[in-house]
Amino acid sequence: MGPHDEVEEWIARGMLFGEQERYDEALAAYTRAADLAPDLAGVWVLKAAALSELGRHDDALVAYDRALALDADEAPVWLFKADTLAMLERHEEALAACDHALALDPTDGEAWQVRGAVLTELERYEEAVKAYDRALALDPDEGDALVGKADALVELDRYEEAIAIYDRTLALDPQDEAAWSGKGDALTELDRYDEALAAYDQALEIDPESDQALIGRADTLASLDRDGEALESYELALARDGESAWAWMGKGSVLTALERPHEALTAFNRALKLEPESERGWFGKAVALAALGRDGEALAASKHALKLLPDDSDLWTLRADAHLRLNQTEDALRAYTRAATLDADNAWAWGGKTVCLYALGRGRSAEAQKAEKRARALGLTVQVEQTPSGGE
Repeated sequence: MGPHDEVEEWIARGMLFGEQERYDEALAAYTRAADLAPDLAGVWVLKAAALSELGRHDDALVAYDRALALDADEAPVWLFKADTLAMLERHEEALAACDHALALDPTDGEAWQVRGAVLTELERYEEAVKAYDRALALDPDEGDALVGKADALVELDRYEEAIAIYDRTLALDPQDEAAWSGKGDALTELDRYDEALAAYDQALEIDPESDQALIGRADTLASLDRDGEALESYELALARDGESAWAWMGKGSVLTALERPHEALTAFNRALKLEPESERGWFGKAVALAALGRDGEALAASKHALKLLPDDSDLWTLRADAHLRLNQTEDALRAYTRAATLDADNAWAWGGKTVCLYALGRGRSAEAQKAEKRARALGLTVQVEQTPSGGE
């Protein structure tokens, strides 16, 4: 057997092992072939694919780069590299690799689809829609491109358009779990909760372990104040993926609603370990701490949350409540005033401001009268005692 025949034999073995999902053995075979023919670009591509199947994406990237160093004009290899970079969450580099593939072959619908997915990860949703449109111009019935476009439209708050595309996808393939899950998300955003639950249930019938459907269903149940059912759904999602920060935050929120603040705090702490700069996580933690009477810690958590959400009226109100319980009336007044400025319909902020002004002896001031009047107009009756001191 000559050297060329030996290389071909190792490649054939690798392909057979790959078909049998014996990727370690496939990798060993391709490695042997690459040792024998290090200048054969195709061997490096096969080796990279085996490495990707084994989850060794960094090593796969090295192999793809080796292949491209030997032949830089292979559009599919650039696209494989883009996929690998996306797996590594190196999205800007993935976009550059995808663009290189498209420069070589602008009629590659899959490359346009990958470009749309990478742009979605970069939160460049308008560009993502355009990329998916290019893919769909080449193949109007490509399900992944349809779902990708619809997902991007959801991020752009174009929910009705998204639902129409999900429905078109489902007409082509009623078993498309991603389309059912995406439709559920869009329906939830439109407050069409019963329809959303039906969509998530369809998704879970197809794939009982769909993270998107499990969490989406839980979020929708929470929006309907069906907190016990929502908690069960979040726990199912977390049993599937214990590293989902969103599921931990959702669980924390429903535990707070169920008046289980100790458990809620644990859930929010887990979420913040996964996403340390999550505004929802810090806000939820502050709420749980306040419910536990740990107002000093609640103030610290709300301070962190305000760095992320400086214009959230509810957050300023929570902070003001904590100050007031700690008898820090001037600080509470400033926080209630800020909350009412951000949201003129925040009845609790107007009521809290009224209470603070009375406590500071300024109950007869025009400012206090305005705050009390506004609170009452919003349906909140403020119970205060007139103090004898002035301060108007």
